[in-house]
Amino acid sequence: MTKKGDMLYAWTSDADIKKHAELGGAVTALWKYALESKTVDGVLVVTKGADLYDAQPVLITDAKDLVNTAGSLHCGTLLIPKLIKKYLDGAKDIKIGVTVKGCDAMAFYELAKRKQINLDNIYMIGVNCGGSVSAVPARKMIADKFGVDPNVVHKEEIDKGQFIIEYEGGHKGISIDELEEAGYGRRTNCRRCKDEDPAPGRSRLRELGCHRRQGRESDLCRGLL
Repeated sequence: MTKKGDMLYAWTSDADIKKHAELGGAVTALWKYALESKTVDGVLVVTKGADLYDAQPVLITDAKDLVNTAGSLHCGTLLIPKLIKKYLDGAKDIKIGVTVKGCDAMAFYELAKRKQINLDNIYMIGVNCGGSVSAVPARKMIADKFGVDPNVVHKEEIDKGQFIIEYEGGHKGISIDELEEAGYGRRTNCRRCKDEDPAPGRSRLRELGCHRRQGRESDLCRGLL
């Protein structure tokens, strides 16, 4: 039996989720269970639109649709609590699952203090965040600093102090410090953020995919309830 503060290795046992997930697929698997068990009425996710620079919020109510939302996007700069307040009536009458960054978690609590969101209906899984990059500057950065056509990039990530891209023909990483010294890199708000690990999340997943057990990539779960 786990208790608050325990650390667990976690990965999905669902082959379809594993195929689409960026790493271990634990987040998507947890939300699938939450929908199937009716713990939540919907999960508000961010998914790829026209390309990886086009982050779109989608409310998923059918668990089978979650697999298409697996993975992460660093070029989407959405603040999820603001969307719930504005378009979902502050979750007054619907239970919503949300994967949160540090800034999302803080915004939820500030809006709850102002009675603009019903926090009792919000279920959070927190993930650590190394920052995000605005879409238009990201395209320019990839073209200017990486020397790669941004249209052929099919994956990006921030890992171990680098912004890394994968594209047709290879992959390349450049230090975040180098990029930011050149006027590129993460948004200004992200650079000064001190809450990349969203402690208020009811469950937290950290250092996604950095561990392997039994030959599988896994997510390191922290404080999983």
